[in-house]
Amino acid sequence: MKTLLKIFALIVLTVALFSVSSCTTDRDRNDNNTKGEEVAEDFESERNELTQELRELRNDIDRELEKVDNRLDRAAKDKDKDLEADRVELEKANRDLTQERSRIDKTLEDIENSSEETWADVKVAARNTSQEVKAAFQKMGNELEALFEDEDDTQN
Repeated sequence: MKTLLKIFALIVLTVALFSVSSCTTDRDRNDNNTKGEEVAEDFESERNELTQELRELRNDIDRELEKVDNRLDRAAKDKDKDLEADRVELEKANRDLTQERSRIDKTLEDIENSSEETWADVKVAARNTSQEVKAAFQKMGNELEALFEDEDDTQN
């Protein structure tokens, strides 16, 4: 009878250990799912943030392009020699701004097409492009500001 009781106790103990170990596995699976959801949320959050930043930069470039186009139109209407000299500068600025806007558009397309697996590389490239375009845009903005001030001075 004692042996039967020992065997029964071992069976109960074995079943209890298997139950506990399977609960732990289920809990681990739930933890892994939660981590996967967090990574997906981080990916989406970073992607949206970077997309918004690049769209704002593109909008800034568009506004500057509009100013340059208006100045080019004014230079075309007025046959002033000073404005003709500035026209070359304005056309160069127009080309440069258009080129930078194209870089932004390409980067936005890359971001849209990125997946969680490719996100790390796309994010680094997008941030680099953003910084480079911002620096170029700021430099062009300073040059254009000086040019616009000169034009304003000659009109007064």
